[in-house]
Amino acid sequence: MTPKSSWDYAILTVRVGLGLWFFIFGLSKVIEGIPKFSRQVAAFEILKDPWNLPVAYVVPWFEILVGLGLITGWLARGASRGALGLTLLFIFVSGQAWVLGLSADCGCFGKWLTLDHGPKMALLIGQLVAVALVIATESRVNRKIFGGSQMRLP
Repeated sequence: MTPKSSWDYAILTVRVGLGLWFFIFGLSKVIEGIPKFSRQVAAFEILKDPWNLPVAYVVPWFEILVGLGLITGWLARGASRGALGLTLLFIFVSGQAWVLGLSADCGCFGKWLTLDHGPKMALLIGQLVAVALVIATESRVNRKIFGGSQMRLP
């Protein structure tokens, strides 16, 4: 997307900011260690024991890929759908922990942000609004792979 107006720049800023958000927190989970994140996943009591580790391996790397896609704009449409899926997953998991009264740290925001259930849900709803804004403003007119470049032969 080549920005043409101030609205385009604002949407581009939201998309890149969201990409940085996913990239940084996905990378922080990988750096802190997958076994630690696996224990945090297990604390939510959604998955039985053998499935915690595969989920703990997949989610942070998927966050990193989604973040890179949003930052670079490469496969941005798929990255925005991935961000929507991750955000809805995080809202569901955090919501069920809140309802069940679990005081588990989700590890969603790495070691930088530790929030109670209310502020965490408010932050995730804000993230959902930002993702929805990016998806809603995607241009569906004249979308071509690689920006519509055409090779010309002599």
